[in-house]
Amino acid sequence: MALPSVAIVIPTRNRHELLKRCLHPLISYVSAHPECSILVSDDGNVQETSKVLTGELRNVEVVQGPRKGPAANRNCGASRSTGELLIFLDDDCIPDRNLIAAYQNAALMSLEIGVFEGRISAEGEPSSFADAFVSNETGGYLWSCNFAIRRDLFLKINGFDARYPFAAMEDIDLHFRVKPFSTVAFLPDARVWHKIEQRSGWRIVRHHALSVLLFLHIHGPETVGRTPLFFLREAAKNLVWRGRQYLRKRDMTHPEQLLFQTWSSLQLALIVLFWRFHALIARILLPSCCSDCDSIHSVLAESDNPAIAQKCKADSK
Repeated sequence: MALPSVAIVIPTRNRHELLKRCLHPLISYVSAHPECSILVSDDGNVQETSKVLTGELRNVEVVQGPRKGPAANRNCGASRSTGELLIFLDDDCIPDRNLIAAYQNAALMSLEIGVFEGRISAEGEPSSFADAFVSNETGGYLWSCNFAIRRDLFLKINGFDARYPFAAMEDIDLHFRVKPFSTVAFLPDARVWHKIEQRSGWRIVRHHALSVLLFLHIHGPETVGRTPLFFLREAAKNLVWRGRQYLRKRDMTHPEQLLFQTWSSLQLALIVLFWRFHALIARILLPSCCSDCDSIHSVLAESDNPAIAQKCKADSK
């Protein structure tokens, strides 16, 4: 049987050096396999990105993203691509040269499986509380920076939910929605190395908390198993376990980030405890700082309680 055709979709936004670093390991395989293609969906300046990807990277197609966040950007790339199998990578990852082949062979040998998650390894070691990275060494996660899904299944679940404007929870949402239709197979040979980057400040934490609330609003806290106790445990684990871990390594840069993350978990516990009023409490504890925050608050305001919904809409004006 022939290998399935593949479209590698990479969302980006004006990160040219990272993008080139991601693309280089893929080019030789794609050049030798006409059934494979690479499509970059850029939420930034497409003209500049196209100029950068010249010479050996000229076979990469670049399209304009919708500028509505990474979830919508991935959907845009998928809609403009062809291929039976969609492989999603992020521009801050370095893929193994065997990655595409590993996904193709798994899709060919396991026709009953619609989703495959790849291995994700941190590039280096975190050295501060503000260092952010993604890791998936043994499976169980479907992080959007490295996974593959059959196109027909992706279309069946309507892709990523574009209501998530930030790079947070959109992959967990997709994982939750895909589970009724397919098991997720872990492929350790489909590996990427994920760049560690520093993300500091309360704004980053607030955006993540709002994304979590959006996920809970869409699916329900009980349905996804997110009780107040869950978030209290997250706060304790973050403060005690993670704090002690960094103390042992004597890496205490940006300690305020640890406090922000702990405080965010406590806020989420409070909001879930009084879930009937979650939209109103979220508006008070996590006020908007940008239009993307406003978009989440607008969805949260779609409450079953008309009085609460009316109050939230009035506060947003």
